[in-house]
Amino acid sequence: MRHLCVMIGGERFALAARDVHEVAPAIAARTVPGAPTWCRGFACARGTWLPLVHAAALFGLPATPATTASRTLLMRPEGMPALLLEVDAVLELAELDLTGSHPGLAIEALAWLGPVCTHGGHGVQAIDAAALARHPALAIVRDGASIA
Repeated sequence: MRHLCVMIGGERFALAARDVHEVAPAIAARTVPGAPTWCRGFACARGTWLPLVHAAALFGLPATPATTASRTLLMRPEGMPALLLEVDAVLELAELDLTGSHPGLAIEALAWLGPVCTHGGHGVQAIDAAALARHPALAIVRDGASIA
């Protein structure tokens, strides 16, 4: 399956290409007072205001300011709300075979992390974009739901 390989917090990850609808340079967001540190704020993409998620901060990896290599991914997982994901860099579009890979750790708080495989001599971990879009913290930011 085709995946977009990216760098997030100094680590390699892969997103199913079918879930990535656009790759753009890092964009500015309208900050929201009191938002979690991983939420850069809201940005307009294709006429719709969406949360801009700083992937490294959300994943608990070192958060870095945007650079010229940073990219904003417009994610539209099938049947899920769209979101904007800021990554440190886009590496390549690659065919990854995740069968026979390590399934990754089953940690509920990190349910979007999928199998780990080797590509180009490096470990790459898949990200399940639909599971990421379902994350309760994103629902709070996206839908304005209260924290209960």
